[in-house]
This record gives sequence, structure tokens and C-alpha cells, in this order.
Amino acid sequence: MGTLQLDVTDDARTRQAHQALAASRVFGRPWYEPPSFEETAIDWRYEDKAEPKEIWVAEDGGQIAGVATLYLPMEDNTWLAWFDLHVHPDHRRRGHGSELMERMAERAAKARRTSLITEFKVPVDAPGHEYRRFVERRGYALNNTEVIRHLELPVADAHLDRLDAESRLRWSGDYRLETHVNGVPAPLQQSLCDVMNQLIVDAPTGDIEFEPESMTPERYAEQIDVERRMSRERITTVAIDDTGDVVAYTDLVMPSGMPTTVFQWGTYVHREHRGKRLGMAVKVENLRHLQATHPERRRVATGNDGTNSWMVSINEALGFRVVELCPAYQRKLS
Repeated sequence: MGTLQLDVTDDARTRQAHQALAASRVFGRPWYEPPSFEETAIDWRYEDKAEPKEIWVAEDGGQIAGVATLYLPMEDNTWLAWFDLHVHPDHRRRGHGSELMERMAERAAKARRTSLITEFKVPVDAPGHEYRRFVERRGYALNNTEVIRHLELPVADAHLDRLDAESRLRWSGDYRLETHVNGVPAPLQQSLCDVMNQLIVDAPTGDIEFEPESMTPERYAEQIDVERRMSRERITTVAIDDTGDVVAYTDLVMPSGMPTTVFQWGTYVHREHRGKRLGMAVKVENLRHLQATHPERRRVATGNDGTNSWMVSINEALGFRVVELCPAYQRKLS
């Protein structure tokens, strides 16, 4: 046994790591579609200078049994690190997870981080789940919990029409909606980045207080290009005020290796433009575009903190149902 940093340029080793990752993610989750090797390899090989990542693996008999990905923000929230940990179900209870967790703590401490965060998916009805016990024994404390919901597609047009009509009573005439595929035009990118950067500040995050993120138009364009190379598609609907700035947005992302799944990424309304049902408006418009262009997709998956009553009410009105939980645990390093 032992841990080492993965050479992501080695196709054979990267494929082994992807297989362990996929087997772990799908375990006990029959609806889950793992990302393709090609998508994963492009993601792991992309060097984001604002948030570099390290891929570490645990070996068992020459085979990769576990994978941990460590993220180190460099331009915002530089006091923390966060990681994702997976061990192949066939190689569990042999110490691989423990070794990788300690390696993550060592690397985060070396990078002068004072807090280390991890999260994972568990069933709704399992408060004492083994994943929780595993991290709690290693000094992690529960910080907050997201509720994962699925929306089965298609949503009836009549239902979307009703929700749209109700929201338009509040915002029509003051804003316009635009939907873009694989990135918004350059004139909208700065104001979009401005609202994206506030999401982590305003969304409920338990006891952790985050500072605004540092997305820039240049970094946004880089990420869109990476998604293009991964054959992902991102659908973005924005609300634009009379100054021409983005004041609300929502993203739906379709990984190529997950042929029936759509991920709901960020949704945010600028605090000065709330109370006008713009959150519902952009979500409905995005769903309409999705269903018109991708009838093969069968579900949308999203996660929200259980205390985020505003977003939860929108999702419930759309028809999302609870599937699992995603607890986030924190370990203080100093």
C-alpha cells in the first residue's frame, strides 16, 4: 500500500484511477452515470492557476484502489483547501481511505491552509452512515448539509407556462432574458462574473464564512474552452437590467459521458434585484431551452443547503424531489 501523486499524462494509470473513481461514485446510487474517461482526463490535465488541483492515488497490489483530488484556491479563500475522496468498493476497509485522508491533510498544511473540507453523498435515511463515521473518527466535524434533488424530464409545458406567467407579473418590463449555449457573449462576461463571484458569499454554508470568488472573463473563457474539449454543453440563461448588466443567471450542464443526466450548476440573483421572481424566470427559460434541444435527457440533478428556503421553494415548485444528502465536513489544521 501507499499513496503517490498521479501522473495525469499517463493514460493507463489515469484510466485505472478513473475506474476506481467511477466505481465508488456509482456504488449504492443506481441512477448515477459516471463521467467518461475522456472527460475526466481532460479535467485532471487542465491547470487552473486560480485553483490548482492535485490528484493522489492509493495502490493495492499494483492497482489503483483509491483517488483523492485536492483543490487549493490561490486567489480567494486561500485559508482553506477542499478535497474529494473515493475508494473502489472492492478495495475498502484496507486503509486506503485513511492514507489518502492523511495525505490530504499533509498537503493542505504544507500549503499553509488552516481548514480542510470534504463532502460526499449519503442516503437521506442514514444519519449514522459509514461515510460519516469514517470522517468523524479522523477529526472532521459536520459543517453544513446540502439536499440533493432530481427533476424528472420532461416537465410539462403547461406547468412551465404557468410558472413563467406568474413570475412575469413581477419582472416583465424591467428586465430581458437571454439564453446562451457554451458561454455568454463577451459584453456580458464581466457582469456575469461579478454575480457568479457573490454566489458563495450569499448561499448558506454553515459555519464557514467565504469571501467572494475571483472569476474573471479570462478565466471564464478558459473554463468554457475546457468544457468544449470535454464535449460538455452548458446552457446559461441570464436576466439583464436596463444598464445592460447581468443581474441573475442559471447554468445547466450536460456531460457527454452521462447521456441522460443534466447538472444544475449555479443560480443566483443579485441582492439588489431580489423579490421579483427572477430566479424562477431564468430557471424556467433554461429548462425550456433544454427540453427543446435535448429531449434525450431524463433528469436534472441539483443540490441546495437545507436552509436555503428561497431556492428550495423554486425547485419544489418546478417538481424536484429529494434523492440523497451531501454533508460537508471540516477539519481545522491549526
